[in-house]
Amino acid sequence: MSDDLDLEDPHAPRSQALIAEGNAEVARRLHDEVFEADRQRLRAIIEDDDKLFVCRSRGGHLYDFQQSADHPRGLWRRIPDTLTPAPDAPWEPVFDLDAYCRDTGEEWAWRGPIGRLDSSQVMLMLSVDGSDVLVGREFDLKAKAFVAGGFETPPCRQWMAWDNPETLLISAATSPEHATRSGWQRTVRAWKRGTALGDAPVIYEAAHDDVQAGAYRTPGEGGGPLLLWTSHTIRSTSLAIESGGQQVTFDLPRQATKSANDRFVIWEPLEDVDYPAGTVILRRFDGPAFERVLFEPRPRSTTIDLLLSRDWLVLTGHDDLRPWLKVLDLREPEGAFRKLPLPDEASTIYVLWHAVEPDGESGRDMRLNIITEGQLLPSSLYRIDLDALSETTQPIMIAQDKPSFDASGMQSRLLEATSEDGTQVPYHLALPREAAQGPVPIVVQAYGGYGVSVPAHYLKGEGPALLENGVGVAVAHIRGGGEFGPQWHQQAMGQNRPKSFEDCVAVARDLVARGIAPPDGVGFVGGSNGGLLAAVMATRYPEDWRAIKADVPVTDMLRFHKYEAGAAWIEEYGNPDKKEDAAYLHAYSPLHQVRPRAEVAYPPILIDAPAHDDRVDPAHARRFAQKLKEAGQDVMLRTSETGGHGGGETSDRMATDIALTAAFFRKMLVRP
Repeated sequence: MSDDLDLEDPHAPRSQALIAEGNAEVARRLHDEVFEADRQRLRAIIEDDDKLFVCRSRGGHLYDFQQSADHPRGLWRRIPDTLTPAPDAPWEPVFDLDAYCRDTGEEWAWRGPIGRLDSSQVMLMLSVDGSDVLVGREFDLKAKAFVAGGFETPPCRQWMAWDNPETLLISAATSPEHATRSGWQRTVRAWKRGTALGDAPVIYEAAHDDVQAGAYRTPGEGGGPLLLWTSHTIRSTSLAIESGGQQVTFDLPRQATKSANDRFVIWEPLEDVDYPAGTVILRRFDGPAFERVLFEPRPRSTTIDLLLSRDWLVLTGHDDLRPWLKVLDLREPEGAFRKLPLPDEASTIYVLWHAVEPDGESGRDMRLNIITEGQLLPSSLYRIDLDALSETTQPIMIAQDKPSFDASGMQSRLLEATSEDGTQVPYHLALPREAAQGPVPIVVQAYGGYGVSVPAHYLKGEGPALLENGVGVAVAHIRGGGEFGPQWHQQAMGQNRPKSFEDCVAVARDLVARGIAPPDGVGFVGGSNGGLLAAVMATRYPEDWRAIKADVPVTDMLRFHKYEAGAAWIEEYGNPDKKEDAAYLHAYSPLHQVRPRAEVAYPPILIDAPAHDDRVDPAHARRFAQKLKEAGQDVMLRTSETGGHGGGETSDRMATDIALTAAFFRKMLVRP
């Protein structure tokens, strides 16, 4: 085996040769007529203007970002909020991203506006070709143009909030001084209009070993207190408040998630402290002592998301993967924590305020948007006005997305597999019509890391590309994720990482044992941490999988912390610089566990890694692909020259990514 560290340089001759050969092989083996037909159909679905409009209200208008054949990167547009959003509505163009790319000669990706309701100015955030590097430029919504001489930030990892119309609270990794060791923003600066960013005073800072820091001004009359936060790790934070020139850090456990407004802090411990891990506690800090438990963790029950305005708290979660939604009027914090009804068929819900800033000074708008969906159930938009809430109030359906495929005769099921240690691992399964006649190929999806829950979303792209071609889709809710609270996550952290691997392969084996899939008919796809999972499935359990697709994968578990952003992952995986951690990391590190084909044949592996991914360095993918090639394994490496960690940022790239995945599994799983 050769030393592959030269492959860390994307411009090195070996890297360039590997990329060129890999892309040529992918085109030769996967770009057939069915792939092209899928790509065109999927692009039409993405660009179709007859869709579910989930618009945000801002300053008397409803705003929508639409990708179309004429605007594959996107057009930001609006209509008066007195009108109903529809394809034939009189949409007014606000910002043409495609034209901006042409004018600047750069590849930009949309990240949206940051603004205030009491001002027509917003900071328009754009990504450098889908990467984590952003730029911000001040934009006038009335003039529909950038503000001459307005705020403009250099390209870097950054985020910001308005303190007032003349001041930005900016967190930007513009230099090593302002960056953490993982490359994210470390300081918060108060940047006044007309001054240089470099002269803006630092008002808050995290430690070099933390992940990032930020700040925002809470709503309230004249503006509430300033809230400042530090992410010590990806899942643990500290929260401080500044009032009257004094900064006070909330006396709360570091290992907890936290959110606050001008009167209350809501926190959830990630470890058993005064409360069990996963408890949600409401605490008041602007008056007499008040603390209330809003949610007590139970087996297979957890919270998922939280929305907080000045007067309302919205909490979502699920019991055994069946979603629920509760709301609390913070003007009566001891009052009823009300559960709102949801459609029985929904397996996934998302919530967001209808107004960009629901408690803004330009008028209250406490309407809550509720989006529900299932694997075979297109998204529906419901709305409820919390300020008009009564005992009999029901969310009102506003609109439903049209189906992207015909689901008649298909099935959606919630099943469980038994992992190696006896843990029951749930998975959502969508089956094609062919399942009525016998076993069908199944593609399993999973993530299993960082406490992130994987929703069973509507299969808008996978439905046309996989289900209609006789291939089922399973979403595995394995340990390491957040599906059942902090403990579900922590059971697969550090040296216990193999628990997530055992859960994942248990789902594949369960599909075969139930007769749902044939013994040689199960594939796996995962991205980022799920890409690590995919690589481990190939190297540790090759006999259980027929095909593996690893998107933007982490593969070198002994050097992941040496790459940009990788230092932030040490809490999740372990520290390779510690001998005891390096031992267990090496034991499953895909790059170090590759074996020659003469000893064991791996399933065909497709590795997909955009060249501009600055979160998981594409060197992970290149080095793993090279090691597999040298071992004689069947591997393909696709390297797109555009796009970042999230993949394609144009309608065509998104369609191509989905169609390529379908082509790979169709060729590897479907028998003639």
